[in-house]
Amino acid sequence: MQKIFYYFTVFILLIGCKISKNSQAKPNDNQIKTSSRFKLNDISGNKILDNSTLLFSLNASEPHVYINPKNPANIVGGSILDNVYFTTDTGKTWQKQKLKSSFGVYGDPVLIADKQGHFYYFHLSPGKAKNGYFLDRIVVQKSTDGGKTWSDGKGIGYNPPKQQDKPWPAYDPEKNLLAVAWTEFDKYGSKAPEHKSRILISISRDGGTTWTKPVKINDTDGDCLDDDNTVEGAVPVFDEKGNIYVVWAYNGKLWLDYSTDFGKTWHQDRIIGTQKAGWTFDIQGIYRTNGLPNFKRDAKTGFFYVVYGDYDEKTGGDVYYIMSKDQTKTWSAPKKIPVNDKNDQFFPTMDVQDGKIWVAYYDRSNMQNDSTEIKLSVFNSEMIKLHEAKLSEKPFKPVKRLFFGDYIGLDVHKNIISIFWTEVNPKKQLELHAKTLKYEENQ
Repeated sequence: MQKIFYYFTVFILLIGCKISKNSQAKPNDNQIKTSSRFKLNDISGNKILDNSTLLFSLNASEPHVYINPKNPANIVGGSILDNVYFTTDTGKTWQKQKLKSSFGVYGDPVLIADKQGHFYYFHLSPGKAKNGYFLDRIVVQKSTDGGKTWSDGKGIGYNPPKQQDKPWPAYDPEKNLLAVAWTEFDKYGSKAPEHKSRILISISRDGGTTWTKPVKINDTDGDCLDDDNTVEGAVPVFDEKGNIYVVWAYNGKLWLDYSTDFGKTWHQDRIIGTQKAGWTFDIQGIYRTNGLPNFKRDAKTGFFYVVYGDYDEKTGGDVYYIMSKDQTKTWSAPKKIPVNDKNDQFFPTMDVQDGKIWVAYYDRSNMQNDSTEIKLSVFNSEMIKLHEAKLSEKPFKPVKRLFFGDYIGLDVHKNIISIFWTEVNPKKQLELHAKTLKYEENQ
């Protein structure tokens, strides 16, 4: 992806980074008041987990986070290039480590946990293994002790000389299956028409020990420019029967395909939505912005949801959703997440649980001069807004020369919400923020 070349333009000198096990900022108000029916309690305070004094920071951005379903007090997060953070007290204190693997660790962190409470950390490889080369495989490392220690990892998709990029996992607790989908490039960055990109998927039935030979999903290949005409942002989802659905972005559209035989064969790709600006677009003050899809299924209702970013010259960056109530056969028309201002909203992330859809995003409503906040909105199963909360303590202004990452992290388990995001402080340092919330709903 484009960030890889950005990484090469700077020296990888990850110094000047600071970590605090305790809060560097205490919550002003433990209850975020926005609804008489809904109540969000800030149970951790705003934690600054990482920051950097480097001009061109490769730290503290592109975060992801996941809650241990067996022990919700245990939460694990990651950020580029090789950072891992874990807490055992619902985010009140955190510890940081550097992830190490014989395959190397090179960004695009994304985490998931199984029903045993084992965590899986997926990332890219810089090609440090024997016969390795840059972006030669997807790597997954496993932790069985809540993120304290990690396996050396398993390589997935090694296919020289092609590059493997942008992994995203899914887990089926009924059948204890893991899946990861990603983009394969014939030659990353090539303008040659014979060089293509495609969506691949691999499955594990034994807790990540072994993985199936990757299977191609998409019918129409993209280019290798890591732009709107590249197939990218593949996100897999399981249903209750173990069927696998994958959504990705390509050529101004959102695409879906599915498999009913655990990923062995796939049906015909279908267009389920549109992106007027494509999946890459510019937001003022941000080094690079994308609107790649977030894809989830609610086990309670069986509904499927896609939340994504788009851009309009009149309204700026916007967050949209589409939904399906009939096992992805038909989809609603794209609708904007309602806000009260025409300024930018961007980098949305989503989770779905028990008939509620949680969407976090950067918001510039009623702001000027690129001032930005982080917001969390909660919707019912019909996407009617129930609640909205501002999570950042005060507005911040991004600095375009600082790589802001390609996404933020959000996970919800029962009534616990964990969110990771990036800010820029007044000293123009990139900071990684974390907050843990607990919600209550009055009947």
